[in-house]
Amino acid sequence: MNDDSQYVPIEVGRYWVYEVQQETYSLSASPVFSTYFLKETVGERLSSQTAKTYKLIRYKRSKSTDAWKSDSIWTLQQLPNSLIRTENSIAFIKLFFPVAISTTWNPNEYNSLPATTFRYEQVGKAYMAGKESYPNTIQVVSKQNDSTAISLNRYVDVYAYQTGLIFKESAVLAYCQSSPDCIGKGLIAYGYRRKQLLIETGVE
Repeated sequence: MNDDSQYVPIEVGRYWVYEVQQETYSLSASPVFSTYFLKETVGERLSSQTAKTYKLIRYKRSKSTDAWKSDSIWTLQQLPNSLIRTENSIAFIKLFFPVAISTTWNPNEYNSLPATTFRYEQVGKAYMAGKESYPNTIQVVSKQNDSTAISLNRYVDVYAYQTGLIFKESAVLAYCQSSPDCIGKGLIAYGYRRKQLLIETGVE
């Protein structure tokens, strides 16, 4: 039987390196496409916390050959029934246990953002992320995911057992509605799409 917390294994020195691709669209300018690399490393455990809370030290670089530059320090908190990740002082419930198709939760329970609903899909299924195949994964999706003639909203996190986050996609796009020529053709007016792919992990 799986220990659900192992979908994000946390130990001091564990790290994840991601390639991030981002697309930004606006009404007044051409689309902007960017790629960069992100490294997240589990730092020391914070002894002042009663729960298992660790620093998450983040680095960025523009190219794979560049030196890492410090970006920010977030935290990861393991609770018996959830995993909380605090990003820029905003706490999000990333996983809620038990991991099951029937499990739903509000990721914004501990912050002031509007309530929404996350749920699991494809529990325990294999997933191909880039060139790597992972035999036991889960997908966290937003119930607000939808695609219509006028907009697309998408949020998906994919976690692999004993590995962590292996793929992430978020997109908020509005399609062109300004003329009959573009309506319904999927031409993007404004918004963003961001994809994050795991390319390396280990323990330092």
